[in-house]
Amino acid sequence: MSRQNYKKDIKQKRKEERRLNKQTLVTTIIFSLIFVFMLGYYVHFVLKDAPTVISSSQNGRIKEQAKKVVRGSILAKDGEELAYTDTNGTDDDFEDDARRYPYGKVFAQVIGYTTKGFTGLEDVCNYDLVMPKNNALKQIEDDFTGKVLHGCNIQTTLDVDLQKTAYNSLGDFKGGIIVMDPDTGAIYVSASKPSYNPENLEENWKKLNKKADAPFMNRSTQGRYMPGSVFKIVTTLAYMRQNSDYKNYNFQCNGTKSFDHFQLECYHGTVHGNETLEEAFANSCNGAFASMGLEIDTDIFNQTAEDLLFNNPLPIADLKTSTTSYVKSGSFELDEKSEKYNDYYVAESSIGQQDVLVSPAQMVLIASAIANDGVMMKPYLISQVMTDDGDVVQDASQSEAKTLMTKKEAKQLSKYMGAVCEYGTAKIFANSEYKAYGKTGTADLSSSGDGKVNSWFVGFAKKGGKKLAIAVVLENINDSEGSAKECAKKVFDRYFN
Repeated sequence: MSRQNYKKDIKQKRKEERRLNKQTLVTTIIFSLIFVFMLGYYVHFVLKDAPTVISSSQNGRIKEQAKKVVRGSILAKDGEELAYTDTNGTDDDFEDDARRYPYGKVFAQVIGYTTKGFTGLEDVCNYDLVMPKNNALKQIEDDFTGKVLHGCNIQTTLDVDLQKTAYNSLGDFKGGIIVMDPDTGAIYVSASKPSYNPENLEENWKKLNKKADAPFMNRSTQGRYMPGSVFKIVTTLAYMRQNSDYKNYNFQCNGTKSFDHFQLECYHGTVHGNETLEEAFANSCNGAFASMGLEIDTDIFNQTAEDLLFNNPLPIADLKTSTTSYVKSGSFELDEKSEKYNDYYVAESSIGQQDVLVSPAQMVLIASAIANDGVMMKPYLISQVMTDDGDVVQDASQSEAKTLMTKKEAKQLSKYMGAVCEYGTAKIFANSEYKAYGKTGTADLSSSGDGKVNSWFVGFAKKGGKKLAIAVVLENINDSEGSAKECAKKVFDRYFN
């Protein structure tokens, strides 16, 4: 081979080597990225998704486990059984086991059922309810002696007395009530009507599913309603954030406020006269708040709503599974590019009409944050998971979930809400043995004037070192037929007296 050809051959080989090295490098990088992605997904799955997937009622392993274990009980905060398994005296014969719900309709939606699938806490806690979780020595002993295995028991924060009071206060109305401790995040009440009895679900399944009033829905957490004037809490906060001199606010109410192409009337055309911001809030003056809404910068309004959990998942993890959420958040958006956007739409949205929607669960979180200097504690329903022998294997920890507003803002809103209950639209609380703070709401559901409304009360009360936050909605009732604030008063009276 000539020297010239030899050099050419070497040059060609080196070129080929560089090409192969480049391909190898690219391939290595691609597979490395795939590996890193898979590793990241695995870590994410183990830390975040695995617990909910494992506990899913659709998990085949859990279904098999349930066939050989006596399902654990769900308990109230004082230990009363809200759901338990009746073995009919034969623990080792699972065929005749029956799930019992001593309080029937009262806790139906929040506790759930196991007859036609799983819902509520029966769904969320499914894994724990069929897993004994005993220590290794205890498991060996049980296996050796042939003892029938029992799943864990779930102790909740639910208060039987308050739940019954709230449920009964709803009377014959459709609606929901949710109650929590602002200082801890513990949920004491989640009541909803209409309801059903989980014990006779099998025979009534078809009839219940045909009902138009949705008895299976937990209205306190899953219902999304037009809020009416309780939304003025949001409007007030947005106005305060934009106007540092909000304490100098002044509005002249003549019962009807005229704008360029429309007018808004206060409730029943009431003339409130000259009002400060506190007085406008206490009187729930539509004209004042519609005018405020038109003054507030759209970005500030939207951001304030976002800060108060609108358009975001609510942090109530104890009512969520891998496939289902038993809690809904509200929606609010002012989009200047939207075809709907005009002065009328903004004015109506500012008083909780138009497309604004919210759940009682979200409103009680807002109320609890106001009661707690702007800090929302992590809401929870499950306080402990215990083995059948009483050993605690999981204990709830109280923690701050999010700061919704500054301490100063919370104090100012508390002052306004106190005025509502002293001399405003909820003055039925004025002579109570506790101090009440709140906001009423009457959402007009029809432009035809047929009087159908959602009646709301959102707020909190305190006495000594005790606090209680509440949100109540009565759904689609005749105006003047019922009042959410009266339901709230019954709950507060029971708790503080």
